[in-house]
Amino acid sequence: MKIRLHIAAINSNNINNNPFQPGSSDVDWCEPNYVVTEYIAEFWNTVSNIFFFLVPPLMIILFASYSKRVANGITILWILLIVIGIGSVYFHATLSLAGQLVDEIGILWVLMAGYALFLPSIYSPPSLRVQRHRFTISCIILTLIVTCFGAVYPYANAFVLMILGLPAIAFIVIHVSKCDNRRIKNLGIHCVGMWAIAVTIWICDRMFCSFWISISFPYLHAIWHVIILFSSNEAIVICAYLVIKYHYPQANLVVYAWPNEEWGWFTLPYLKFHDDTNYLASPTNNFVTKSIV
Repeated sequence: MKIRLHIAAINSNNINNNPFQPGSSDVDWCEPNYVVTEYIAEFWNTVSNIFFFLVPPLMIILFASYSKRVANGITILWILLIVIGIGSVYFHATLSLAGQLVDEIGILWVLMAGYALFLPSIYSPPSLRVQRHRFTISCIILTLIVTCFGAVYPYANAFVLMILGLPAIAFIVIHVSKCDNRRIKNLGIHCVGMWAIAVTIWICDRMFCSFWISISFPYLHAIWHVIILFSSNEAIVICAYLVIKYHYPQANLVVYAWPNEEWGWFTLPYLKFHDDTNYLASPTNNFVTKSIV
């Protein structure tokens, strides 16, 4: 209790001047602060980010052949997920405004990078359909504008991110429903279902904190971290499949599961081309899809 009062006293003096000051963020999640250790504000909200440091590096390795043949840029998405993990750890460990901004801006950049990489040209303005790089530049400019807005008005970030995420979910729902690959359909249902559960958990943590405190379970936000990471990872895999099938229906993409199929939903899905072995022997058989994503 003395520690928390001491920090509150510091915050009252410096919160408006130093965004790196512990407690300088207006956002404080339901988990009680500095209970497990005096060095970490929200212990479980902090350590639950571990999957942001485990899953993305593994996915970069699993998608190595896809990245070489189709889109090197897909690696950026997993790197940005790691950035989100770093920001989230910093944020929940200190409850600082700087940590909050790194966390939220990282999410923004993942969403916009996903649109730049995967959104089919039919959904972009006619003036940007012919030259894909113009659409990418437009996404970067929009991202910079929203980033600046979020830095000035951080209280609006959560709402902006939810709004920007809805088109991605709609895209997955619409195109997965038309997909003839049963595994991608099932993966899409699982992805959207996990996203819906994650958002519900996020809202419940924010709005009904007193209830969770009363039953000694104020850890919903930690669960949100885990579910949203795996949902986001599946969304990347699904979009990576759909964008190739949209432009090249004849492409023979295969969905695999790591470490093995027997683990069911407790696996990481990834994509490989059926002829990857031949491609490694003769890399001149590359897809021209590097120009579209």
